[in-house]
Amino acid sequence: MSKQNSIGVVSKVFPNIIVIEIPDTSKINNNFQGDLYLFEGVNTFVTIYKSKYEKFIYQIVSLYEQEKPYINQEEESKFSGKAYFEAVPIGEIQGKKFEFGLSKFPMIGYDVYMTLNEDIDLILQLSNKEISITLGTLATHNNYLPKFSLDNMLSHHMSILGNTGSGKSTTARKLLHEIVHLFDRNEIDMDKVNFIIFDVHDEYEGLPKEHVNRIELEEISIPLETLKIDDWINLVQPSSAAQLPILMQGLRMANLLESHQVRIEWIQAFCALELYNNVQTDAVAKRTKIIGLLSGINSEEIQEILKKYTHFGNFTNPNEEQFKSTLESYIFKESGWRYHECKIKIEILMESAKCAVSDLKTLMTGINIVFLFEEMKGNSQARSYCSTLVSRIENLISSYSNSMFDSNPEKRKKFKEGLELQRGFTLIKFSGIEDADLLFFTGYILRFFYNQQKASRKTNGSPHELIHFIFDEAHKYINDSDKENIRSLKIFEQIAKEGRKFGMFMILVSQRPSELSRTVLSQCNNYILHRIRNNIDIEQMRKSIPYINESQLRRISYLKTGSALLVGEAFSIPMELIIDGTDYGEHSKTLKPSDVWKIKKV
Repeated sequence: MSKQNSIGVVSKVFPNIIVIEIPDTSKINNNFQGDLYLFEGVNTFVTIYKSKYEKFIYQIVSLYEQEKPYINQEEESKFSGKAYFEAVPIGEIQGKKFEFGLSKFPMIGYDVYMTLNEDIDLILQLSNKEISITLGTLATHNNYLPKFSLDNMLSHHMSILGNTGSGKSTTARKLLHEIVHLFDRNEIDMDKVNFIIFDVHDEYEGLPKEHVNRIELEEISIPLETLKIDDWINLVQPSSAAQLPILMQGLRMANLLESHQVRIEWIQAFCALELYNNVQTDAVAKRTKIIGLLSGINSEEIQEILKKYTHFGNFTNPNEEQFKSTLESYIFKESGWRYHECKIKIEILMESAKCAVSDLKTLMTGINIVFLFEEMKGNSQARSYCSTLVSRIENLISSYSNSMFDSNPEKRKKFKEGLELQRGFTLIKFSGIEDADLLFFTGYILRFFYNQQKASRKTNGSPHELIHFIFDEAHKYINDSDKENIRSLKIFEQIAKEGRKFGMFMILVSQRPSELSRTVLSQCNNYILHRIRNNIDIEQMRKSIPYINESQLRRISYLKTGSALLVGEAFSIPMELIIDGTDYGEHSKTLKPSDVWKIKKV
């Protein structure tokens, strides 16, 4: 220790930072035991010895000069320049063991040294017994390639965050290719690997084809009857609390129609009679609505009596009584219930009905009946309040009736096969789906596997599979910032909190951490942080990531493309890495106008 040159002494000590006084910056670099130690400025590791076998490890975060007056009284007007380095605590080395964090702190006057290579090895490297992966080189040591435990990396949730063009997608692809390299080296069995990748921008095409099962949205169909309430909320996206009860009641009524517990014709006859008897409104408008309800009913008696319904919205005696008795007879004939029994009978059926339906058009019919029920109660504003809900369902009908919700048995079969784990990487291509539907689709898939893993754990005592989900552009759908629409993130939050018990882990890839669900983001234990410059995003990371300090947050804004700050359970210390992504960046590179527009010379 005495042969190694000190670079300075501790002049100030705080729990979160120390100040090192540097007497001569020209003598910082030194040679020790044949190794050349070059001071690299910010991010350089330094060591303070408590004893021969106990060391404090710090990392430089800032450098500055400060003028100090000479002590010599005869030259009071002269000043000398002093250099000062600020460093944050990293951990302690005791013997041959490194522990992150400090329990004690150095004293003022302690000498400070460049950290030896053998100590960096001790801090960053793993035992040879562990399966490890690499992502890139240490920013302060160009040739140093830290290894990370596969177990620590992938037995926790992870976030890969960074602005567009910062290299986050390249990092995600690098991680997946490292898994393939482990297989190539016969360290893992790819038949036991399960990654499900939600690919929004076709950025994961470079994975080895022999390990990839692709699911194209236009080739599959989801059975609507398998949707749960949360799925319906995410699919239909009711825009206010007033719309959610209408949606739920509409689903129940649609379920009664599909199960033939009620028939649309006598329901319409009942609603028409209720409107006529109990709703006080403009007679002509009432007549128009009643004729609209009854005109499609296949009953000669009803169609005949409608001819006597005058344009003024009334009947002449005895036609009014005949109208009522005709409808009452029809209702009893078709339903088996007296007119005055219908209301309570329908309510009982609705309470026991499932919120399930197999066709969007039937759902629309069910919602229209619910509107009629509301109007019979005097709520004439229900339709106007739910206009966006109706528009959303109509858009779903026009957009997906022949695609995502097609009744084609071959498409449904292919979807079912796609949900059977194929080993390796299952790539779900999202490029053709609207942003508004991403939450529904990802939530539906996640819930399917969650229920499957729960059942496996209940039967076998533990899940027999490990499943890792990669959510590309996660901020688009795993977010709780939409104040207008009701969104259900329950399944994502369940996995975030309980996924470990069921062998399920999430990897969030996002350029806007401020828009991600705070609950989900806070449950991540590993973070790979690329360049982020938005103050709102940085503030969110400050609140959500316990492993990061202020100097590192400031540094994130100035990281170059491909560089990343790694913090969390998988990393022995926070470290800046240059990701080795040269082979994996092609799929997300930015096109340059000078390359696209230039004239090609023959």
